[in-house]
Amino acid sequence: MVEIKDVLALIVTADNDEEMAARVVKSGFRNRLMKPGRKSSLIGSETEETEIQQRMLPASITPRQYHKMQKAIRFVNDSYRTDIRRDAVAGLAGMSSSHFSRMFRKVMGMCYQDYINDRRITKAKKLLRTSPWSITEIAEYLGFADTTGFGRIFKKLTGHTPSAYRSLPQR
Repeated sequence: MVEIKDVLALIVTADNDEEMAARVVKSGFRNRLMKPGRKSSLIGSETEETEIQQRMLPASITPRQYHKMQKAIRFVNDSYRTDIRRDAVAGLAGMSSSHFSRMFRKVMGMCYQDYINDRRITKAKKLLRTSPWSITEIAEYLGFADTTGFGRIFKKLTGHTPSAYRSLPQR
């Protein structure tokens, strides 16, 4: 029996959709390539410069460790609206909390809490544009303990308060 350890699969899209990005990660892909621009520019002109950002995993991560992290990240992606403590997710991955933190940063390029906040604020931006819910209802739905904390994190990540963001013209 022949074992194939590494297969390169590439997904290229002009859509910078966070839901799609989450599905790609959830499907087990290790890296995400993003091509900025319009769908019509996928073929592009010769003069077009395309920056493709790729986050490569360090060689120090073993396939077993990566598999454990995938399991944890899938759980986080499915549960980010709940109060999921790092210790609980570390236990799910079969790691100590400190080891999980180091591995999470290596795999995702950010700390655990920043990842949770990013997922929540991405969803908040969509809800602020599409739902009739109040800011308090959105904050509660996304698992924030209070609207003050939600507002502070939202402003830090977007540069706007939630109410100011809701009032911005849609692009």
